[in-house]
Amino acid sequence: MKTRILFIIPPYFNIDDFLAPKNNHIIPSFTIPYGILSLEAYVKKNAHKEVEFDLLDLNIVAYKICSQIKNNEEFIRRLDEALGDKINNLYDIVAISALFNSSYYYLKEIINSVKKKSQNTLCVIGGGLASNLWKDILLEFKLLDGVCFGEGEIPLLDLINSDNYFFTLSNHKSWITKDSISNIPSATYISNLDDIPIFDYKILNLEDYNSRSLDKTHCNDIYKRELTIHTSRGCPFNCVFCANSSLHGKKVRYMTEKRVIMEVDSMIHNQGMNVLLIEDDHFMANKKRAINILTELQKKHIRIEFPNGIAVHAIDEKISQLLKMSGVTTVQLAVESCSEFVLKKIIDKPHNVSQIRKASRLLRSNGILVHAFIVLGLPGEMEGHRKESLEIIKEIGFDWVYFFIAAPIVGSRLYDLCIDNDYLIEKDFKNHIVSKGSIKAPGVDPDQIASIAYIMNLDVNFINNNNIVNGAELKALPYFKHIVRKYPEHAFANYMLHVTLKAIGKSDDSETYLNNYINIIHKNDEWNSYATMFCLPKNISSSQLL
Repeated sequence: MKTRILFIIPPYFNIDDFLAPKNNHIIPSFTIPYGILSLEAYVKKNAHKEVEFDLLDLNIVAYKICSQIKNNEEFIRRLDEALGDKINNLYDIVAISALFNSSYYYLKEIINSVKKKSQNTLCVIGGGLASNLWKDILLEFKLLDGVCFGEGEIPLLDLINSDNYFFTLSNHKSWITKDSISNIPSATYISNLDDIPIFDYKILNLEDYNSRSLDKTHCNDIYKRELTIHTSRGCPFNCVFCANSSLHGKKVRYMTEKRVIMEVDSMIHNQGMNVLLIEDDHFMANKKRAINILTELQKKHIRIEFPNGIAVHAIDEKISQLLKMSGVTTVQLAVESCSEFVLKKIIDKPHNVSQIRKASRLLRSNGILVHAFIVLGLPGEMEGHRKESLEIIKEIGFDWVYFFIAAPIVGSRLYDLCIDNDYLIEKDFKNHIVSKGSIKAPGVDPDQIASIAYIMNLDVNFINNNNIVNGAELKALPYFKHIVRKYPEHAFANYMLHVTLKAIGKSDDSETYLNNYINIIHKNDEWNSYATMFCLPKNISSSQLL
């Protein structure tokens, strides 16, 4: 007898940001649900019965809904309709995959919709959010049948192979129910990642997950197919804001080198992949293995990217050369801060500023564009630390810097610190995101930190863009083109595109973007104030205004 399972991914972006008319042109980048593909592949291989899987990624649905509605209430109603149309008593199990705090807000509607349409359907939840907040979830969502703790492949397989779902949920060490809530769960890990079969991707529309590339010089590729791989699980580090080890553990487990190459070959030949996104928490944990994999990937003639960032301390001359030879054009470094105090005393990062300088220099010397992640707003980070970090960021001169606000992810040391010290300004998980201040702590004002982060972004990436300052306008050009394409009302992107085009001798083309910039700041007070702050021109002749 066939068992039918529906995976549901709750929205993990803040819907309110996309309901605002000024933002309704933004196109978010959605991540391939790698964990769900892994669950499907592992269960199909090992189940004692025929199993059929389906997927409803509500991020894709939600984004499409947002373009048609005006308020959150209408959004929830439309979401409920989409769920109802999908479920309709067709599934034996509905499994919700919740990774982020921001998904918590939608769990009630999803669970209620599932049970309203099909009371006999088993409704369970897993993922990072569920693993770290299992007791709260079970107490609040009464209709939920069970929570999976830790990785889900083995627990889900054990559930499907059982003769009695409810007995397994109540007695398995990695499942928790309302009846077993007094028990302490433990994770069941797959020790050998080669045991997970190669994915077939049939439950996905890959076109929905094809816009995360870091290299803006390739944004207009005629053909691009991005696919994700996790060649390892687990991370030995203890960064204050990270919760990944609470799901996958501290011990790093690996695919064999041979299996990694097999998987990549399958992606190329069966899915047409030409951009490989390696999303390990710590790909360089075993440097010899990383070198061997990169050496083999040289032969594939694909572009390779590391969206999660590469550990700074792992970058040396050999690695830098090998990255370039393997098809890496852009590297994101997990810098996090350029303040020594913040790195060591707050984040507990395994690198220092000297290593950041060295890694950036080595990568650039090999023709690789260098991006950096910076996190602001951690408790104990003072204004002086931010100023110090900003000065060093400018001195190092990255090609692009992503400024994030510290988000108290459930399962991280940061979350526990905020709970223990009452630092959270609100309990609504929906706003625990990297673009909003949700922490009030020594050195951190939540009402100011978002503004501080955005002003740093305008300063470093636009007005004092390292490539513009150093006369490398052609390197800067693709970035500004990409931002204007994605955010046409971004005044500084239009202005800097004007400056860049003019510098490379395309004055006629540049005038269009100067006109755009002037029109935006004349009709938008916020952009006007930023133009004043950075002493940008505000007027051209009235005949030039659109």
